[in-house]
Amino acid sequence: MARRWAAALGAWILALTGFVTFAAGEIAWPENTEGQKQLKAYAEAADQFLLEHGEPGINSLFEAYSGFAVFGITDEPDALMPEEVEITASLYDRSINSLQVRVSNLSRFPRIAAAFLQALDPEHITWEDALKTPTARMQRAAGEPERSFEDQAETLNGTVPYVYYGYYPNQYRDGVNWMQMTIIFPLEGYWDGGSLSVGTEVTKAPNTYEEHDPDWEGYYSDDNYEHYEIFMTPTPEPDSAAAENDFR
Repeated sequence: MARRWAAALGAWILALTGFVTFAAGEIAWPENTEGQKQLKAYAEAADQFLLEHGEPGINSLFEAYSGFAVFGITDEPDALMPEEVEITASLYDRSINSLQVRVSNLSRFPRIAAAFLQALDPEHITWEDALKTPTARMQRAAGEPERSFEDQAETLNGTVPYVYYGYYPNQYRDGVNWMQMTIIFPLEGYWDGGSLSVGTEVTKAPNTYEEHDPDWEGYYSDDNYEHYEIFMTPTPEPDSAAAENDFR
């Protein structure tokens, strides 16, 4: 699989040399394990599809360890924090376990997700095919922006890549809505390319924050903290002598 990504990357470099900047190729990806090497090749292959279809390339690596890496597309290269596009990879020692792509700008989500889908197997997955499901899920979210949805997910590695989508409006109570795609990679040596398994969309659920009283629920109060009651008389400790008198 890594050889296929490397070959695809080489073809794109030959075709595009002199016209684009290879942002992911400029990142100091660690290559201490086979899993890290595969992630580097995969990210660089996805980068070419991003650039070809009008998206900036991957230009920031936030964290990188043997077991996971977090990177993204930011306004300035080598940013310290994720912005609109955050990608998290889970790695095995010899392969990639999973990849999660999160985008807070809905209009960008289909192109970014499609780039990572086509990079799985550029020989058999066309741009048009890769774009179909991300576009449909984005349109669903845009049609009802206040309602969340999430595919039922199988997190164990199988014989083909599993792809799942989710939409999380106002997920962190900051007014930002997130679209998400998760790819569970196939077991090493089992997948010959081409077919993907897309998760089944569950019934849409309302934004979880709308299910509770907004004045009382969670850390972020909307009532200026008027629900806190202040007692002027100190409450004695339960095991103190004063408590024995108070609670008889």
